[in-house]
Amino acid sequence: MSLYRLLSLIIVVALVGVSLGVAATASAQAPTATVNTGALNIRSGPGISYTVVFSVYRGTVLTLLARNADASWVKVRLDNGIEGWVNSRYIATAYPLYSLPVDGSGGPVGITATVTSYALNVRTGPGIGYARIVSIPRGTLMTLLARTADSSWVKVLLASGVQGWVSAGFIAPSAPLTSLPVEGVVVPPPQPPPPAYRTHVVQPGENLFRIALRYGVNMWDIARLNNILNLRLIYAGQVLLIP
Repeated sequence: MSLYRLLSLIIVVALVGVSLGVAATASAQAPTATVNTGALNIRSGPGISYTVVFSVYRGTVLTLLARNADASWVKVRLDNGIEGWVNSRYIATAYPLYSLPVDGSGGPVGITATVTSYALNVRTGPGIGYARIVSIPRGTLMTLLARTADSSWVKVLLASGVQGWVSAGFIAPSAPLTSLPVEGVVVPPPQPPPPAYRTHVVQPGENLFRIALRYGVNMWDIARLNNILNLRLIYAGQVLLIP
């Protein structure tokens, strides 16, 4: 073998080795995740309203590519080259999802809305029973992330980075709310406890006037609470509620 051919062969082998080393390094650095549910749909966009492009099963390794604004959906690539979006709740990874680049291409994360009321409360959940995080004024622009099943509440992302829920009746969205993924359940507001009333058992010879004096209340209030139309018509043994 001539010296020229020998040098050419050494150069080719060296270049192939460098290429394989770079590819192996890039592969090793690519973040991955494992499917931790029985079966997981890969969709064409970040939300359940998008079509299913493929299904994978527990233990499948996915390469992580990007995320939506709140990292609730992650863009992935399979070994067969298929790319799509999966719900991040159903994958396990040691890689911090918020370190992935944000990619809202074609997804509901691109939908925005403007506050139409004088002021709007952003809450920790979809319902007035949840705590208020912040109040935002008319004209505030926000990014829409998700909605409740009936589209009455919307999950939003503010420019400040704050996330929360707002009532859909007080915003003007840039696209139909039905294009957002469904998330959350409306919680009815807590009911106030019934008022606690004292009771009094009418004794022989008592009347409403004297009973009212005893408890320091108005006899008309006692009559109203007990549905008594004639103040004279009470009887011994009757149980009265005292306001």
